Amino acid sequence: MTGKELLQIAVKIEGSGYSYYSKLADKAQGQLKEFFKELANQERDHAHRFEEIMKKYADEPSMSTWQNEEVSGYAETYAKAFIFPEIEEEKIPETLLGALRKAIEVEKDSIIYYNEIKLLVPDAKAVEEIIKEEKEHLRKLSEKLQSEDLSTYSEGSMI
Repeated sequence: MTGKELLQIAVKIEGSGYSYYSKLADKAQGQLKEFFKELANQERDHAHRFEEIMKKYADEPSMSTWQNEEVSGYAETYAKAFIFPEIEEEKIPETLLGALRKAIEVEKDSIIYYNEIKLLVPDAKAVEEIIKEEKEHLRKLSEKLQSEDLSTYSEGSMI
């Protein structure tokens, strides 16, 4: 798998994140609606940034051939096994707890994937910045999962 193809997977991950958070925002109200809108917008921004990385390094030899097949194979397998099953499932959890748990899992898996693909980019700082922001998403989602906001929701509560 080429570096470009691995970055295209990252774009797909972020695009799916945008779609997921947008759908949650459509179902939510008040502060929760704004919370999911903010995450959606950040995911869209990440997708654009990965596209910019692809454009910037389109002529780099390392982008058309992968020099470490072991890392490339791991990243591809990881994406197919853990990330795609989550993002390709169109169903949005009916409960807030379910929605937050799914989001946390995808964010964690994305961070792991991006840590692998940053090895292919000649200047990894752009990917490292996205990783930092994804970790912030993970922190916010985890806080929301444990927050008092959930005290009014039961496991079966709708968003």
